[in-house]
Amino acid sequence: LKLQFLYLIEYLLHHCATMRGFCLAAALAAACSAAACRGPEDCAMLGECVAGKCVCDRGFTGDGCGQLDFAPAQADPTIRDYPNSTWGGHPVFLEGRWHMYVSDVGPCGLHRFKSFSRIIHVSADNVEGPYKYEDVAVPGVAHNAYPVVTAEGQLLVYYIGVEFNPGSLSCDVAKAPEMPSNGTGIINVAESVSGSPSGPWRYHTNILGGFCPAEVAWCQSVSNPAPYQLSDGRWLMGFHGKDPVNNLEDPGMAVGDSFRGPFSLLNKAPIFAKPAPYYNISTGALMPPAEFHGEDFFLWKGRRAYHMVWHSKEPFVTRKSGDATSCGSMAWSTDGKAWTPTPHRAYNGTPQWASSPNPGALSSRQRPQIIFTDPADPHRPTHLFNGVQKCPKGTVGAKDYAWTVVTRFN
Repeated sequence: LKLQFLYLIEYLLHHCATMRGFCLAAALAAACSAAACRGPEDCAMLGECVAGKCVCDRGFTGDGCGQLDFAPAQADPTIRDYPNSTWGGHPVFLEGRWHMYVSDVGPCGLHRFKSFSRIIHVSADNVEGPYKYEDVAVPGVAHNAYPVVTAEGQLLVYYIGVEFNPGSLSCDVAKAPEMPSNGTGIINVAESVSGSPSGPWRYHTNILGGFCPAEVAWCQSVSNPAPYQLSDGRWLMGFHGKDPVNNLEDPGMAVGDSFRGPFSLLNKAPIFAKPAPYYNISTGALMPPAEFHGEDFFLWKGRRAYHMVWHSKEPFVTRKSGDATSCGSMAWSTDGKAWTPTPHRAYNGTPQWASSPNPGALSSRQRPQIIFTDPADPHRPTHLFNGVQKCPKGTVGAKDYAWTVVTRFN
C-alpha cells in the first residue's frame, strides 16, 4: 500500500502542472509517510514489517531501515605513518591478515589525483588497523580502488585511470601535468596472477570499452565501478555515467560474462530517471522533481535484495535547496535493474567520534565501502570505510589533505 502511494505521488509530480495538483501530491506524501508498513519493501528490504512497524536487520536503523547504524568512529587515520593523502578503499582477508587497497593521491593533496594517484597495498593484523604500507598494486594514474575476492578465490582490484607519468612531483600546477581528460572515464581491473596480496598483477584495461550503444549518450563516459559477482558467475557492474550534452550525472548498471567483461548495458535509461521525485535527505519529505547528484557507488546483495550506498552531493536536488551535502544515500533492487531510493540519508557528513581530541566536523565524507566480517551472519555489515577531508573548499597543495577512516557498525 505504501509503495502504491509512492507510485501515485510520482505520477502526480510528473503530470500535475497546477498548484492544486502539487498540493494533492504533498498531502498524499504526508499520508504515505505516516502509513504503517505492509512488507519488507517499506523497510528498504533491510528489515521485516511486524505489526505495521519495520524491525530492521542489525546494522540498519530508522523508521524505514534506510539508515546505517554506527558505533562511534576512531579518530586516528586507518593508515599510520604514511606521508601522502589516501582516498578510500576497503580491506580483504587473505593469508591470515587484512589487506587493504586504497588510492594514494600523492604529495600534493586530493585534488591533484589526476597527476599522482596510484593504488597502494597496506596491511594490518586487525580489520580496523592500524595499516602499514606494503607495496604499489597499480602505478599511476590509478584511482577509486575497489578490491574484490571472487567466489573462486581470485584477488581483483577495480580502478579508474590510464598509465601516465607526470614527469615531476612538483605541487605547482604548471609543472605537473594531469593524465588525459578521458582518464577518469576508463574502468580497469588488476588481477593478482598468483592470488598473493602483493601480486604480481595483470592489468585488464578499459573493460567497459564499447559496452554502451552508440545511440545512448549518457553511458559513453563512465566512472566509479561497483562490481558484484552473481551466483551464476556473471558480474553486475554499477557505474557513474554522464550526459555530455546537459552535463548531468547518470548512474547505471551493466552485466558481464566475467570479471573483465565483455559487459553490456542492463538499463537503457539511468537507474534514477530524471527529472524524478526525490526525498529531502534531511527531512525525508517528498520533493518536486529534480536531478541526481551522486557518485562512488558500493554494491552488495543482502538477504532480500541488492543494495547500493553512495556519496550524495545533493541527491535528486538542486544546489539551491538547502539540503545536506557530503553524506550517504542508499537504494535497493530485487533484480539489479529497477532501483528504489530510501527516504532518508543513510549517514551524515561527520561521524560521532569515539575519542578526543578528534577532527571535529568534516568538510567531506566520500567513497563509502562496506565490509561484512561476521561469520554467524554474512549479511550483517560490520565496518564502513570512507575517504574524508577537513579543509576549506579551494585548499591546494599538501594542506588539501585527505585520509581514510573506518567506522564500526552497531
